[in-house]
Amino acid sequence: MPPQRNPMESIQYVPISIIYYALAALTALIAYGILGSIYIMGLDFYNAVYFTIITIATVGYGDIIPLTIPQKIFSVTLALGGVGLIAYVFSLTVSVVTMTLQDTISGARIRRVMQSMNNHFILCGFGRVGSAVFKELQKRNQKSIIIEKDREIVEKELWDDPNVLAIPESAADEETLRAAGIKRARGVIITTGDDVDNLFITLTCRELNPDIWIVTRASKRENIKRLYRAGANRVISPEISGGEDIYFAAMEPTMVKITVKHDVDDIGREARIILKHGCTLEDIEYHLPEFKEPLVRKIGVSEGGELERFLKILERDPARKSSLKRIYESVSGIHSHWISGPDRESIDAVIDELKSEGILLGVNLNDEEIKEVARKHGRLVEIIIKPEMSIVENHGVDDIRKEAEIIIDHGCTIEDIEYYLPGFSEPLRRNVGVSSMEEIDSFIKTLRSEPRKLESLDRLYTLSGGGIHSHRISGPDSKSLELVERELKKEGFLIGVNLKLSEIKSIIQESGRVVEMLLKHDLGNMDDKEIIIRRGGRILDSKHYLPGVKQVVTRNLNIRNMEDLERCMEELESPDARRSLKALYSISRNIHSHTVAAADVRIIRKIEDDLKKRGILLGVNLTEDEIWEIVENEMMEKFCIE
Repeated sequence: MPPQRNPMESIQYVPISIIYYALAALTALIAYGILGSIYIMGLDFYNAVYFTIITIATVGYGDIIPLTIPQKIFSVTLALGGVGLIAYVFSLTVSVVTMTLQDTISGARIRRVMQSMNNHFILCGFGRVGSAVFKELQKRNQKSIIIEKDREIVEKELWDDPNVLAIPESAADEETLRAAGIKRARGVIITTGDDVDNLFITLTCRELNPDIWIVTRASKRENIKRLYRAGANRVISPEISGGEDIYFAAMEPTMVKITVKHDVDDIGREARIILKHGCTLEDIEYHLPEFKEPLVRKIGVSEGGELERFLKILERDPARKSSLKRIYESVSGIHSHWISGPDRESIDAVIDELKSEGILLGVNLNDEEIKEVARKHGRLVEIIIKPEMSIVENHGVDDIRKEAEIIIDHGCTIEDIEYYLPGFSEPLRRNVGVSSMEEIDSFIKTLRSEPRKLESLDRLYTLSGGGIHSHRISGPDSKSLELVERELKKEGFLIGVNLKLSEIKSIIQESGRVVEMLLKHDLGNMDDKEIIIRRGGRILDSKHYLPGVKQVVTRNLNIRNMEDLERCMEELESPDARRSLKALYSISRNIHSHTVAAADVRIIRKIEDDLKKRGILLGVNLTEDEIWEIVENEMMEKFCIE
């Protein structure tokens, strides 16, 4: 809510629990009246209730009259008590309702909540990156106050949730930061899309609180150094990072790596200690023998319910528990976790308790120290380091032999291959382990003898950025790897070495050689397919969208040339095929999409231009939500399926 001063803040806050006490007193008075009417006035139960109510309400119809002295004294006390107590309850209820209404209108309640908060995060900017960071904060139950200068975003997206605290002001303003409690906050996360704004906010935060932890976003790489000089503790670039990375950077002062030793049956005991102190179990690292890097699995558990569900699954699935036990046996129960907490005291409390339980082996140990710990506990984790590198290449199926020949001739081994398919966050990995040309030639011979397998592999290569894939290759020495790198580059296959997944995806996105085009035309109209093929493109599939049930029907096409297109047209002449497609086109309102690949992004652009001129292109690389919105808003034609 806005941080302006409001006179309502000076009104004393009346807790709603006082009303409950007043109502309890009124109930006690009624009970007193009923019992007194029965035993003093000599009335039956129904008349006792009637007499009590009219006396408390000071109505007094006169149909029941106290005659004796005790009866008159009882009636006086009941009447006086009723008048005073009813007036008190009524005025108190009006006060609380008025206060609640004024709190809602003026924002005084939310400002009081903000003023009482400490050890929280201040999130500056609620755009695409800011909202992703906020989700990470919420997932781990971290307190936060959002500052977003776009009032429309705050009013429409944030104030709808009463549990979200947001201020519609500029985070560069000192008063706004003070209202958000920067003196009491544990950290500031700056995620606006403007590096100039981020710079000013960083300077202002550092001036107001010299000791606060500041994590800021840099939209451009050249501004990273400037933001560090302005006082940021960590600068994250969304070009190579996401909301989760920014969250972890913000948590760095209260995040530690613990190395522990226990068996599978003690998983719950260890996790409960961590969760009990409000900490989050971020991941688990298994230090397997003969692996240069640990096997890491993200967990992100901060709620007891998540832990209990996992433990129940283990008990219900013996095979899964057995697999986990084998992993623990292979590392002698020694593994590591990154844990984050609300403050340093919570982290220290977890460390102390794990130590007292005899589980903890060390804190923030490096790989060598973990190896030494393993040696002391009866298991020497020897890491066999074999020279290797990851290469990212671009070529088609026809070049597989040439590429393999370069690698194998230098005594190297192709360990695996990774394809990068649209819509998948992780690459599709296949272990290869090929070190001889005999194996390669045998594989190619199999492909040539099985056209379907060759076609499937060719389609896989095309989907993976038009031929972009990567290999992990190992060699006898680093010199051999250098020679392989040089020759692959000379051949025009090599894109890069040891690239991150985000960098590879960026290359694929920038290449633009595989796109999804949303189209609309009648059944039998082949203009779109002819344009794509004549321009040198390739149609991998066709997707039809069924509104209402929101189902997608995909047909594999793999149309590479005019011959394939003619074959497709011939298949359409079949009565069964035409009847099925007619129904499909009618249900999907003649809207469908094609995954189109080409050797060059310029070809894709020409195809797009031609399809636009024909008036059949609705969009390129639309999101799923955008596609369904177009399909469901399209005028539905009447049709009949026999």
